[in-house]
Amino acid sequence: MKKAESKLSLCIALIAIILFASIPLWHIDLNSARTQTHVVKKKKTKKREIHQVTWGYPFKRLYEKKIKFKSGQKFGQTDVIRRYYPTKSYFHDGYDLGFSEVGHSTVYAVHAGTVHRVKYAPSLGLYVWVISDDGYVEIYQEGFLSITDIYVKKGQKVKLGQKIGKLTGSHIHLGITKTDKDYIDKKHDHTPCKYYWKDNGTWLNPMKIIENDLRKAGKDPIQ
Repeated sequence: MKKAESKLSLCIALIAIILFASIPLWHIDLNSARTQTHVVKKKKTKKREIHQVTWGYPFKRLYEKKIKFKSGQKFGQTDVIRRYYPTKSYFHDGYDLGFSEVGHSTVYAVHAGTVHRVKYAPSLGLYVWVISDDGYVEIYQEGFLSITDIYVKKGQKVKLGQKIGKLTGSHIHLGITKTDKDYIDKKHDHTPCKYYWKDNGTWLNPMKIIENDLRKAGKDPIQ
């Protein structure tokens, strides 16, 4: 009887061993006995876009020190009457940069563009009219006493900081507007000076445009 029981136990043990051995390895959770580790994903940081400077001062001296322009008019409402009739106006459509502050020195392009016209007009004197690809318009006027003081010609492409001419008069009047504005005076030889007396959004603040662009590039404007 004991022999029969031992044989039976042996058979049961063998069957159990065979069954365990027949279980596929992939059924066994090998990770159950291991400590799970979590992989921390690094957050992708966006690269800071570097602003490309597209505007600059018309005189190098403006980059070197703070200048108080007293010999000319600033942009906006002034204490100098600009128009008597039919209504009085004290609005100045640009920014005057006088020779007493910057000297009779080289005038540089404040923005890239194409020279649309180099001409004389009674109200502007000799002037350089530049139209830029981004829709801006720059007028350099009142500061050139001779055509030889202007270094560019009609149709010429100018880059930011390129020489426009030399200030030989009392000041350079820098005017800035946009091509979608009604800024051309068709009654007077299509000169770029319409609404010179009116603060209606046609003419923009040159120094504000220049300095805002320099700030975007991380450069602290001196003026």
